[in-house]
Amino acid sequence: MKEIKLTKDQITQLVAGLFFAGIFGYFYVAYFWLPLSKKITENTKKVATIEKDITKARVKKAQYKNLEKKLAGLVVQKEAAQKKLPKEKKVPDLIRMLTYLSKKHNISISRINPSVAKKERYFTKVAYNITLTSSYHSLGRFLTALALEERILTMENVSITAAKSDDYTINVNFVLTSYQYSG
Repeated sequence: MKEIKLTKDQITQLVAGLFFAGIFGYFYVAYFWLPLSKKITENTKKVATIEKDITKARVKKAQYKNLEKKLAGLVVQKEAAQKKLPKEKKVPDLIRMLTYLSKKHNISISRINPSVAKKERYFTKVAYNITLTSSYHSLGRFLTALALEERILTMENVSITAAKSDDYTINVNFVLTSYQYSG
């Protein structure tokens, strides 16, 4: 193999070229490559962190949709429960309902006497002594309609006696108990 012989000027130029290439390489790596590489690494970590946060936010958003649905359902349940067990006596509403049902079922209510309210742990029982006149079947429909009302009502101590004036008419006394929430 032939040896390559370089002159002194060529060796000087080669060394100078290698020196400047080394200096250029050093400055390229030190001032361009390493800072850029460091920024790329930091930005990659930031992107990964942001993606994790986005994933967490999406999961929470999905949970909030479910929570909103649950809240809406609970509000509906609360309203239904308040209709069944109101916080106030609502005597006018009760009297309107009794009047409407008595007319609908041919009942003649002669007396409604409120009695003392009895406080229980979670509710208060408000009793009304009611006296009415009707036929037996009309009474059955009337009591059934009362039991089917949205508000919780109970009928206790029902006393039925025959009316003296007519064979098909009866006199009825009973205690209608309504409940009110006291929690």
